[in-house]
Amino acid sequence: GVETIAKRPNILERFEEALGRVSVTGEGGAAKLLYLALTSRFLDRPVSIAVKGVSSGGKSYLVEQVLRFFPHSAYYVLTAMSDKALAYSEEPIKHRFLVIYEAPGLQSQWASYLMRSLLSEGRISYDTVEVTEDGIKPKHIEREGPTGLITTTTENSLHPENETRYFSVEVDDTPKQTTRVLLATAENINTDNRGNCEEEIKKFLAFQEWLAGSNHKVVIPYAKRLAEMTPPVAPRLRRDFKAILYLIMSHAILHQASRKQDNLGRIIATVEDYKAVWDLVAPIVSRGVQMTVTDTMRETVQAVAKRQQERRKRQVGNPGKAMGRASLTDVAN
Repeated sequence: GVETIAKRPNILERFEEALGRVSVTGEGGAAKLLYLALTSRFLDRPVSIAVKGVSSGGKSYLVEQVLRFFPHSAYYVLTAMSDKALAYSEEPIKHRFLVIYEAPGLQSQWASYLMRSLLSEGRISYDTVEVTEDGIKPKHIEREGPTGLITTTTENSLHPENETRYFSVEVDDTPKQTTRVLLATAENINTDNRGNCEEEIKKFLAFQEWLAGSNHKVVIPYAKRLAEMTPPVAPRLRRDFKAILYLIMSHAILHQASRKQDNLGRIIATVEDYKAVWDLVAPIVSRGVQMTVTDTMRETVQAVAKRQQERRKRQVGNPGKAMGRASLTDVAN
């Protein structure tokens, strides 16, 4: 079962097909990004996701269905959270995702601060006091990560200082998507494919368990080239670029059965890993950057991007040309 998934050239496509059997339709991009992010739990900087959309838009349902393909050791679900729950909880969160449905609690100053520390520093270090038989005594609390976050919200944005620490994914709330959902619901109500669904889910669960004990070290040979190609149009690109690299590593970990290793035993990420990730995050990065870029800077970057494109056309065999439409310079367009 594991080999049939591990050796596939495009595992995310297989996952999208399997997800369609559990009545998830029209949200392939968001679902694949969630799957890739959850797989990044093996790394020292998991990639966090905020799923946004209107009420009844299917945010929580989408996350719930994606989680069915992961063992419980991969995530910890909270439907509500007090201000200091992250500090006092004893639930293990190392190399794991916190999943918080409808997260108004993350708007409070304390919850936002603790979550920001967890996502940025990979741990929570919190000093407090407690009442003992000998009086009030200081107490130091240490929660060890790294930890990722998946949350759903109807808000356009959460705490402003946390917005750059995750990718914001918007569910499709168009009438066309509503029609797709209604048709899928009608079809599934008359089709008993639960057995096939459960078998497919079991295969993916076994695959994730196999990944947990596999290689998590990845090298990206073209990382520097990507950095050179990225126009410095907004400070948030510093975090977005790092997140993209970690998603590339996550994709390479997924496909390690068909990837080569270097002499240090690290999985060598291919250009295909980059393209798969860029197809998923390009619209998200573009929206985030355009919110902070001035018209003058945008025009400047567009001119630079045009010159780089012309140069790539003249340089046969240039790695940037090999990446084609997936160039990071597309962010500024």
